[in-house]
Amino acid sequence: MLLLLVGACTAPAGPVLQRSHGEAMGTTWSVSWLGPVPDEAEAEATIVATLQQIDEAMSTWRDDSELAAVRRGSGPVAVGEETYAVVRAALQLAEATGGAFDPTVEPLMELWGFRGNPRTAPPGDEAVAEALGRIGWGRIALERIAGVPHVDAGGTALDLSAIAKGHAVDRVSGAMSALGAIDHLVELGGEVRAHGHGPSGAWRLGVDQPVEGSAPGARLAATVRLINAGLATSGNYRNTYVVDGVRLAHTMDPRTGRPHASTVLSASVIAPDCRTADGWATALMVLEPGASLALIEARPGLEAMLLLSDGGAVIERSSSGASAWFDAPPLSADR
Repeated sequence: MLLLLVGACTAPAGPVLQRSHGEAMGTTWSVSWLGPVPDEAEAEATIVATLQQIDEAMSTWRDDSELAAVRRGSGPVAVGEETYAVVRAALQLAEATGGAFDPTVEPLMELWGFRGNPRTAPPGDEAVAEALGRIGWGRIALERIAGVPHVDAGGTALDLSAIAKGHAVDRVSGAMSALGAIDHLVELGGEVRAHGHGPSGAWRLGVDQPVEGSAPGARLAATVRLINAGLATSGNYRNTYVVDGVRLAHTMDPRTGRPHASTVLSASVIAPDCRTADGWATALMVLEPGASLALIEARPGLEAMLLLSDGGAVIERSSSGASAWFDAPPLSADR
């Protein structure tokens, strides 16, 4: 996980900082809020129920999820409005990035050993071509039949994992606001959304230095001041392995069918909502830095910070408005 809550561990006199945490969607979650809610147990139950609902709809691991039914289907499959909206958002992002983001990339991840057991040798060109023939976001179709939303996976292994966690964060944030906890911070698997203020102003978080083998939070590259926005960070320096003397990173380029040999070590994105930040952070790991920042600049409300490898050193490249959110030098990791 690339993000670490910092600077909000103790609150001055005023509303009490409360926290709840647990596990869901194959990862961990935590929610912090200021001031009272009707009942802390009610808040936790609401969080758990919200995450469970999304998992039941969009999990790739559950046989009974809506997404599993879509993946098995040979044509349009009826889904709920929420699943329909997340698939539509994924397709819009795929189009905006020219396929650098692709929610059908799973066969390539399996082929290259990032799902299941790592490979002992790279796959051959024929195997890569075969996997490429089974993916493609353009094969996904959305339609309404008698007013009911349907998704047709077009024979692909549709996977929303690169955007569903961000969506879940947004849903939990909305649920906390509905409970009266206006000032809150929601985190799920490193994806974050802040609403209102933290104990001493903006909610403060840290972005890890992209150092292979380092523990999350051990060294920070920057800190973030977050108010009423989503934040997501993707990186390729932890999930790697070596094949024939070549280190492979899990960032897959769906356009080529091969792991992307990029200088981008991590990408952090600020957006009005976490679902948008989550998807764009994934896409920026595949796009070249210049192209990715140009896309961000063209979209009001989005900002990004890239950490790049440059001859053994780590350098930063950011969008023009990123300095309003990211601080340098970072706060101490000791907290």
